[in-house]
Amino acid sequence: MLTATGQISAAMGGTSYGGGFDRSSIADNPANLSYQASGGDIQMSLLNIRSEASFIDPNIYYQSNQYVPVPSLSLVQHANDKLSYGVAVVGSGASVDYRQSVINGNNYATAKDNLAMATINPTLSYKLSRDLSIGAALHLGAQQFRAKGVIVRQDTQQQAIELPAHGNQWAGGYGFAIGTTWQFHPQWTAGASYISETVFSKLDGYRDDLLAISEGRLNLPERFGIGLSYRPNTQLKIGMDILRINWQDTDGFGRKTAFNWQNQTVYRFGMDYQINQVSSLRAGYSYANSFLDRNYTNANLYTNAIAHKAITVGYGHRFSFADLNLAYEYDLSAQAHGTNQSIDTNLKNHNHTLTLGFSKAF
Repeated sequence: MLTATGQISAAMGGTSYGGGFDRSSIADNPANLSYQASGGDIQMSLLNIRSEASFIDPNIYYQSNQYVPVPSLSLVQHANDKLSYGVAVVGSGASVDYRQSVINGNNYATAKDNLAMATINPTLSYKLSRDLSIGAALHLGAQQFRAKGVIVRQDTQQQAIELPAHGNQWAGGYGFAIGTTWQFHPQWTAGASYISETVFSKLDGYRDDLLAISEGRLNLPERFGIGLSYRPNTQLKIGMDILRINWQDTDGFGRKTAFNWQNQTVYRFGMDYQINQVSSLRAGYSYANSFLDRNYTNANLYTNAIAHKAITVGYGHRFSFADLNLAYEYDLSAQAHGTNQSIDTNLKNHNHTLTLGFSKAF
């Protein structure tokens, strides 16, 4: 998942729960819908995933440099003073291509995979009072996955076993979200939400080998978060979030699978400073504990996007016809040296993300 769902929060370390800084925040907390102006946001994020890995032999490193476009959009409308409705479309995913086999020999395919996911989130919110709202959303998912050149173990003759490739496979999914937003002081807003696991259908072919333990499913995890936003004056906005991501119980990634991902707690901080009537500067930071268990670097050779600390900056400009928002994120380099059954399989990764967005009130 990207650090941020929206084009403004992308420059503010991903902060979004306490009222939201852009319309896409309704994907994190559906109750934010009540406090967003009617209009639409559209954006494109270009994720550059730069990964290195050794496999069995620590002296030989394989490199991957992938570019993944991630589009998203959101629409907000208010039926009356209490009821609001909208929709957010949010993307996620990753890709690795080592451009060669990770086992010596001509009989093995290039090691690569790609996972792309999107959720369409129709949302409703209702103001219980002027300062308190509740919200709910459906999360309707679409997923595409492919993997090739996956080496899983060695047979009794010490020959590597390569799983068959099944090409591009598709799956649909569903989940839900509930949340609340409370403007308890003119300068302070708090928010909290719960997002269920998005359960996807089984991916044909992969359900019989690579993803057999999860019956062919790669689900988005259950998560819950809280946040605060503070506006000390008309120029400055500050956001703070804490997010918990439950990877461990997620089909496809968790402790019952070969990946054995660990739960993450994410801390986010960001600020937006309005320089003048048309320009704003933004910055932020996001920190999470690593999801990776170093005993399982072998399996995670193909999910090598392990960076978990991010620095963000951005700029916003208000034109007469729409707002333009730019954000850049750098995910600090992370390394993991395999232990026990994964000894000598080492992973390294850092990422860049560039986001361009337009926002229009109507």
